[in-house]
Parts: sequence; C-alpha cells; structure tokens
Amino acid sequence: MRFPATISILATLALTMVSPLVVCGSDKEDRSPEVVSAQIDISHEAVAVRTDEPPIIDGRIDEAVWEKATIIKNLRQVEPVENSEPSERTVVRILFDSDFLYVAIRCYDSEPDKIIATQMRREGQLFFDDRVLIVLDTFHDRRNAYFFEMNPVGGRTDALIENNNNFRTDWDGIWYGKSSIDDEGWVVEMAIPFKTINFDQNNDTWGLNIQRSIRRKNEDIRWSAPFQNKSFRSISDAGELSGLVGLEQGVGLDFVPYGKTSYLRDHNAGESDTETDIGFDLFYNITPSLKAAFTVNTDFAETEVDERQVNLTRFPLFFPEKRDFFLQDAGIFNFGGIRRDPLPFFSRRIGIGNSGEAVDILAGVKVTGRQGDLNIGLLNVQADEHSDIDDKNLAVGRLSYNVLAESEVGMIFTNGDPTSNGSNTVVGFDFNFRDSEYNGNQTATGNAWVLQSKTPGIDGGETAYGIKVGYPNDTIDWDLGFTHIDKEFNPALGFVPRRGIREYFGRFRYRWRPGTDIRRIDVGVFSRLITDLDNSLESSSIRFNIFEIETEYGDEIQLEYSLLKEDLDDSFEISDGVVLPVDTYDWDEWKISYEGSRARLLRFSAHALIGDFWSGDRWQLGGEVEWRASKNLFLSVEFEQNQIDLDEGDFITRIGRARVNIYFTPDISWQTFVQYDNVSDTMGLNSRFKWIVQPGSEVFFVLNQGYDVIDSRIHSAFTQVTSKVGWTFRF
Repeated sequence: MRFPATISILATLALTMVSPLVVCGSDKEDRSPEVVSAQIDISHEAVAVRTDEPPIIDGRIDEAVWEKATIIKNLRQVEPVENSEPSERTVVRILFDSDFLYVAIRCYDSEPDKIIATQMRREGQLFFDDRVLIVLDTFHDRRNAYFFEMNPVGGRTDALIENNNNFRTDWDGIWYGKSSIDDEGWVVEMAIPFKTINFDQNNDTWGLNIQRSIRRKNEDIRWSAPFQNKSFRSISDAGELSGLVGLEQGVGLDFVPYGKTSYLRDHNAGESDTETDIGFDLFYNITPSLKAAFTVNTDFAETEVDERQVNLTRFPLFFPEKRDFFLQDAGIFNFGGIRRDPLPFFSRRIGIGNSGEAVDILAGVKVTGRQGDLNIGLLNVQADEHSDIDDKNLAVGRLSYNVLAESEVGMIFTNGDPTSNGSNTVVGFDFNFRDSEYNGNQTATGNAWVLQSKTPGIDGGETAYGIKVGYPNDTIDWDLGFTHIDKEFNPALGFVPRRGIREYFGRFRYRWRPGTDIRRIDVGVFSRLITDLDNSLESSSIRFNIFEIETEYGDEIQLEYSLLKEDLDDSFEISDGVVLPVDTYDWDEWKISYEGSRARLLRFSAHALIGDFWSGDRWQLGGEVEWRASKNLFLSVEFEQNQIDLDEGDFITRIGRARVNIYFTPDISWQTFVQYDNVSDTMGLNSRFKWIVQPGSEVFFVLNQGYDVIDSRIHSAFTQVTSKVGWTFRF
C-alpha cells in the first residue's frame, strides 16, 4: 500500500476543492493595509547573549547583567484583534551561560490592581490567570518543543509539544522560576538548566516563541506568527534564537532514590498492614539528544486517582495515563495520529491488572530522544506476577524519521501480553503528513497507518489500517477518515474497545468573528458511521453544532442536536437488571451547555441533555462551580445525573466530585479530592500534601480513604496512609 502517495493526493484534492471557500470565508478584505503588510513579514530572529555573571532568580529584574541581555519587545496581538498593537507593553530579556538559559519578562500593566493571579500550584491550570508562555524547539526541527509557563504569583507549568499538536502537560522538568507584582505590572524570571532538556549540540539555533495572556481582557499577544489561524503549539511557526554555543550537560546523570512507608487498614476484614519500600530512578543523557531512564521497584503512590466515569455503553471506557514514568517522553510513542482507538500501545496496560489492581513493576528501562532526523522510543519493563498471571517482560519500540518539511514516516513494535500467560506481538507502519504553509498560511494534515498483530492460536484476521486527511484552521476546520479493524486484531499492550468493524468519520466546523461583543460563532457537523466487515450498519451518529458562541469576556454557550442509531446483535446489561434485547434502536437528543469565563473568580458551568435513549428516553443534568477564592485557595463542586426511563426498566446514575486545594506557597500544597457514584455505591477521598523542597526533590503525604454507601449511610471500607520522599542528585 502506497500510503504516503495516497495521503498526499487525497489532501491536495480535498484542499483544492475548499480553497475558494477559505478565501471567501475569511475577513482578509476587511483588514487595513498596515495589518496586511505586517502579515507578510512573519520571520522573527534573536541572538542570545552569553554572560559570565548569572542573574539571581527572585522575580525582580534589578541586576545590572539584565541590561546586557537580548531584548525582544515586538509582540503583537492575536486575540481579540489579529496582528494589532497590544493594549499593554511586554519586554523579554534572554541570557545564557554554560549551564542555564535565563529568561526575564516584564509585563507592563496600566491597572496592576486588576491583574488576575489565582493559581500557585505547580502544574496548575494557569490559563485562568494572567500568564506568560515560552516554547523552545531545541532541535530546531520545527516539530517538537519544550513548553514553560508562569503566572504573576509563581505558579508554573511545563509540558512537551510533539509534532506541532500533542501537548503533554505531565512532563515534569527541573527548572527554576520566580515572579512578582509591582506598580508597573508584573515580572517573571526563569532559569532552565541544560541538564533538563535535550538538544542538538551541533546546532546553535533553536526555535523560540513567546506569548502573554491578559486574562481580564481575554487578550493574547505573541512574538512570532500572531495570527488566529496559528496555534502557539505550532512549532513550525516559531521564531529563532541563535548564538547558543558552549552549552554543557555535565555527566548527564540524575539519580533519584525514594523511600516509602505505607499503612493500610481493611475495615471490613478488620486487618491492617504496614509496608516500607525503597527504589530508585536513574536518568542518563547518552548524548545531549538521547536519554535513558532506568527504574527499579517503581512506585506510583503519589499519582492522582482517576476521575470516576459511569459507563452507559457496551464498550470499555478510556482512562488517561497519570504515572510519571510512562508520561515522560510519552509522545514519541504516538502512532498514526491515533488519539484513542485503536491504540497499538497504551501504557496503562503495564502495571495495572485486569480488575484495576496495581501490579508491581520490578524494573524498567526506557530510551527516548532524537539522533538527527531519527526519533527513537524504546521501553522494556519487567512486571511482577499477580493473580494467576506469571511475571512478564513487556517491550515497545517506536522509530520515526522526519521527511519533507514537517512530516514523518515510522514504525512501532510491541511484544508481550500483560493480561494472560500467552504471548502477543504487534508491528505497524505509519506516515504522518503536515504542511503549515498550504495555500499561504493554512495548515493541511494527513495520516495513514497499518497494524498487524500476532497471537498464538489465531490464524489470520489480525490486521487494522486507517487513513485520515484534515484541514485544521481557524475559519474552516475539517477532517475525513476511515478505519478497518479485523475481528481477531489484538494489540495486548494497546487499547481497542471494538473489533471486526469499519469506521467512517468526518467533521466540519465554520467560524465567524463578528468583532463586537461576540468574539466568535462556530457552527458544524460531526458524523461517525460504523459497520461490520460485511458493511452491515452497527452504529451511526450525526451531531449538529447548531451554534457555539463565545463572548468578548470569554463566556460560552452551545446548542447541539444529535441523531443516533445502534443495531444490537447481542443483548447487553446497561444497568443492574436492565437488559437491552437484540434490536435496532434510533433516537435523537438535544444538548445545551454554558461555560463561564476563565476570567471569573467564581465560575459556573452547566449543561442539560434531553431526548430519546435506546428504547426510552433520558434526562441529563450537570454542573460545576469553581471558586478561586485567592491565590492560596481553590474550591470546586461538580455533579451529573442521568435519569433514564427504558421499556426494560428505569434507573438513575449520579456522580459527584469536590475539590479543596490549598497552596501555602508555589512549592507547598495540600489537595483533597472527593468523589461518589451511585453505580458502585462507594465514595473515595484522596488527599495529598506535597512539598517541593527544591525542583526534583519532593516530599509527599497521601491519604486514600474508601467508603461504602449502604442505605444512605457511609461506612469506612479502607484507609491507606503513605509517606514518600524522593530526591534528585544531578551529576
């Protein structure tokens, strides 16, 4: 199969068909000559200045060394008025020495008392606040980058941006940052160690982009590519920072031992146990661009618990990965542009048993990084025995090679079955196409992939393949795709909820920007059709986004109408004692939702859904209240109820969640999360105290409390208390 040629031809034909619509639908003819001429010159370049006198990272730009720094101040507005003068000035200064890249940003504000800064949490949701964002494309491959973000009260977040799209906020790098508010606005200082990031030591030029958000105005300003059609995550549109020579990573070795003590009490059985454990992680830079990670007796005691979900479908639910070891450089293992189904590799298959129980990981090794245009991801884990399954070796390999300006071709390999004592192997190949300069400044994408599994005792029917083309732009955004999954296709280390199907899907969205009190209006349609391998219909859905309106202040309201169809060839139990028989079911539903602006300290969100559902009907009501009372306190309550009346029986599902987060400083926090659902009739409390003594060295105290809810009475089921210390030693 000649997937690269096929995807390019399909993308070109499809985009050629809509090109006139793109021009007619844009508002270019209304822009002033000044704005149009500014759009033509979008190149941005800066030369880094080396210093022998490192600045003090304290959130103040009062050292003389900053006067010698590279200065960037030509940021332009992205929102609400594309490529226009910002309402407030921003000045960026950049220095470096052998060990660190230093960045200082002065955010002038004519009304400093109105600065919004409510999140002190490390890895918090800083998009609610005034903030600054930086991306560093350290390989200058115009595809991948490190992301750093801070707000005015020291809240900081980092992430990995991969292939101009995937955004991995769970990457947790070691770096330093301080900020402060004064009479002129606010200031942020960052120091990013070269030991923390991988880079090409033979290239002195990195990709760089900078963005600032002024939350009360919902205003975004950016250095390079200040256009609404360009995402800040589009690394291909970043500017350049050159002159980065003489960078050092030392030995390139991080040794991170941990010690843990855990107490568990089973209240139902009347039993308790105390356990002490130790282990370590070891990170080594094989080259400045290739990193190896070793783990022994891996522990995930501090990992956040999953949010509960109620399953009203006949297929398994998807829960995202939250464990740090698997999240580090996870994007390198992405395949074929597949977001969820069918995934050839899903890391939650490792270390979590069939019933959701934890499985000890005795040891693991991971090698990730880049060598020239070759992207490398290798993972090998030894999982302990559990239940009736022997100890297992599980391995994944992912290689991709950069081609064209922004595309890649690659392969993936997995070996091992964590759910049985049998064996399983998967091999796959993919081509991922991207052109961010199509038809001027538009973006075109495409993906093609094929997977083959091999399970002993299965003879044939183990193939899956798919193709997708897309046009993800601001005014017009659409994609079309097709997936085929054989009945016996079985990636034991992946996620495939539905086999023996063909899926056809498409999406189209059109956006207006009125330029008044309404910032944008979106309309669109989303469709999905699933057949069996004989092309007999199994499922279909068409969702019409009748309108989605965002106000200038950031409030959003949306109205949707959906048509759905399910052809059941097997009965299934949707709730206890409620069994849907074999039949064909058609229904439609309406949904209206409101989401309050991120600029509001007291924020409400709500939605209501009404319509048919299988053989009857459904009412769904849900809502959330968030109160960012101060930079030190965050409270939220969330609730959703489904009232379902079917010919086969009636039932109600409820889920409730509540959070109380206290931030003593940006490095000391106490977060409590409580959730309840009436399907399992259980309630869980997860409370975590976290102290970042210094970046990379942390202390945790974690309480997990489980409750059974019987006849509206709450009974303790189990109590688990864990203390853990992890420390990073850098060489």
